[in-house]
Amino acid sequence: MIVERLVDAAGWFVVALRTNEGFQQALYDELADTLRTCAVAWSGADSIPRQAVNVMVDPVPATHAAAEAYPEPQRQRIYDAGYELHDLLTECTTDAPNP
Repeated sequence: MIVERLVDAAGWFVVALRTNEGFQQALYDELADTLRTCAVAWSGADSIPRQAVNVMVDPVPATHAAAEAYPEPQRQRIYDAGYELHDLLTECTTDAPNP
């Protein structure tokens, strides 16, 4: 199910950052792809699953907080990823996701 995929993808990405494993592009790509899938699946829905909402509140602040532990230019890449995730998360709660 998409919610379980979202929980896993967000967890793997954030844990890698918090444990100083560095920015893991493959984990980021999985999370971004999952969020795009969620945006399409939930487009026009009156509500989204509660567990998904619980997950969606964490990636951006966690990403930005973890960025402080990294040197430049990796720090900036992590900040940029956080802003990209914010945009994708916003698409999950609007009616018109970007393709």
